[in-house]
Amino acid sequence: MKKIINWFKSSKSDFALFIMFLILINIVSYNAYIRFDLTSAKSYSLSKESKNLVKNLEQPLSVRVFFDDNLPSPYNSVSQYVKDILVEYKGAGNKNFSVSFMDMSKSENIELAQDLGLRQVQLQEVKNNEVGFKQAFMGLAITYGDNIEEINPITSTDGFEFNLTSKMSKMISMADTLAGLKNDEKITLTLYFSDILKSLGIGGAEQTVGYVKDAFNKVNKQNQDRLEIQVVNPLSSSDAENYAKKYGIQIIQYKDASGNYEKALIGLVLEKGDDFYALPLKIQQSFFSYQVTGLENLEESIVDGLESLLSNVTQIGYITGHEELSRTDENGAKNFNQIISGMYELVDIDLKESEIPLGMNSIIINGPKTDFDENELYKIDQFIMRGGNVLFFVDSMVENQMASYTGGEQFTPNSINLDKLLQKYGVSRDLNMVFDKNCYVNQSSSYGKLNLYWAPVLQKNQLLKHPVTQNLGYVIMLQNGSLDVSAANENPDVKVSVLAKSSDESWAKESNIMLNPMYLNPPSNPSALKAYNLAVLLEGKFESAFDKAPDIIQKDENGNEIVMPQGDLSASNHINSSVLPGKIFVTGSSAVTTRQVIDESGTTPIAMFMMNVIDYLNGNEDLCTMRTKGLSVDTLTIKSQAAANFWKFFNQYGLVVILLLAGLFVWKARSKRRREINKKYNPNDSRTINKK
Repeated sequence: MKKIINWFKSSKSDFALFIMFLILINIVSYNAYIRFDLTSAKSYSLSKESKNLVKNLEQPLSVRVFFDDNLPSPYNSVSQYVKDILVEYKGAGNKNFSVSFMDMSKSENIELAQDLGLRQVQLQEVKNNEVGFKQAFMGLAITYGDNIEEINPITSTDGFEFNLTSKMSKMISMADTLAGLKNDEKITLTLYFSDILKSLGIGGAEQTVGYVKDAFNKVNKQNQDRLEIQVVNPLSSSDAENYAKKYGIQIIQYKDASGNYEKALIGLVLEKGDDFYALPLKIQQSFFSYQVTGLENLEESIVDGLESLLSNVTQIGYITGHEELSRTDENGAKNFNQIISGMYELVDIDLKESEIPLGMNSIIINGPKTDFDENELYKIDQFIMRGGNVLFFVDSMVENQMASYTGGEQFTPNSINLDKLLQKYGVSRDLNMVFDKNCYVNQSSSYGKLNLYWAPVLQKNQLLKHPVTQNLGYVIMLQNGSLDVSAANENPDVKVSVLAKSSDESWAKESNIMLNPMYLNPPSNPSALKAYNLAVLLEGKFESAFDKAPDIIQKDENGNEIVMPQGDLSASNHINSSVLPGKIFVTGSSAVTTRQVIDESGTTPIAMFMMNVIDYLNGNEDLCTMRTKGLSVDTLTIKSQAAANFWKFFNQYGLVVILLLAGLFVWKARSKRRREINKKYNPNDSRTINKK
């Protein structure tokens, strides 16, 4: 024992103790580690929403990761990111959350991935100076109860946490809703399909019923067998019209054997009680014939429909009746409606006929072109006074549809009476259109580069640092009018945030507006250029635009308008000032909600900007930063082509020249230092040539 103690005390044990120390450090660090996320967007850290989701799981939820090893760049970094962020989920989750990283070198795991619906993706790789292709798995599967969902492929880190958390949240919500159904309560999938369609030469019509039943069986098995299916064949044209009107599904007109026009029907509808969701199944005309569309992704469509039907989505009112953009029209706000439908449901509200529901938190007014009556304005005003949130997309200039025939102006001022409300809350619309030198540039094969001055490209420094704009590198606006918020700034009860403004090289036009890049040029006088507010957010308590409730006007038996007498007894619940703080978003354009700048999947910067606005107004601030993680881009703001060329060549050659000069300077300095040392301590060295 004494020899062992002496050995530990001696220097002979140093190496062995050092090895033991390293082993112990590795054991401790394997089970207890610290990671520091130094990225500005916190891209490698979980958001509060994600942590709360996995922390409060009441049933087991598992994530199985299927990524091949030795992926080519840049996909290897995607694989590492997915693994790192899932470790964060695991650290934040409770015992019901589990993560498994599958070894894809084993054939059973490949079969499992394929059974779960994952498919290999083709990746390009450079190996031995040759370009080749590689098939690889890059996806994951989530299991919660009997439901299985996949995210596949995962080829980018952008929005991964948002997609994963959203997917898990929907699965939990749907499973909990299914579990809460009564024993005899079912969700019905109904195929409305006229048998006559099979004999009209429509491609896919013969297989439609079979495809629907096959997809139903797979989805039903994953959802606790709580679904039932039925096929309805309308017996007459009137039946087809009634179903089409009720569910918004497709009518097909055809000529029967007698030469008479009849109507057939096709549509697929999910129903739960009084709620329903129409799936994308319809007939479209191709180049050669008519074809049933929607069969190829039928299983996925049913799952998406179930999520929309069963998840507790927040309803948002969409005001109609004043020539607003249609949320179902391809040329209107259809894409805008689609990108927010995962979390929210837009509900049409005609203020002439109905009130804003008391349980509704937000409404959207998108592109009105005609005046509101006093009662409609009052309903909006009192909604805000109760703490409601409103998104105003109000065009300052509207296109004159008759201009090409009459020779008049292409755009005219949109001076509608919504200004009565906006000005009271502190926002004034300037009836103009803002143009910007820093704009979207279109490449034309005939004319070369064309500057679309009416589509300003707002760089990061033109976006306010705010949850709505966080991590967005740029945003493209479109046909915006300018906004004045000086009155709102004077209200101590209102917080004003200018979310987006044009560059200092912008100008505005009130008339003679023609959106033709061939004839549109910036002002020659630099003093005419300045920045304009394009999108603003007001938060706080507001004063009502009304002193009292408007008179109730009805029509008599002759159609004349009469003011209803108040009588001896009157009741009023008029609110003079906000009882709860609300939020008001205003932008001078409805074009920012159209497909010109918003794609179907919501990946464009302005689409994310709009989704973040919706989230922020509905109290989902955490979703804003989660959605845009990894999108932050620090770009140079270049104001001329000459400057752009300078920085381009500087990055290509300038850095190399600077590095060479720095190396030459260091070499010269070291040579001089050696000579001075040699001269001082060995001046008579014959090997040294002294330069005089």
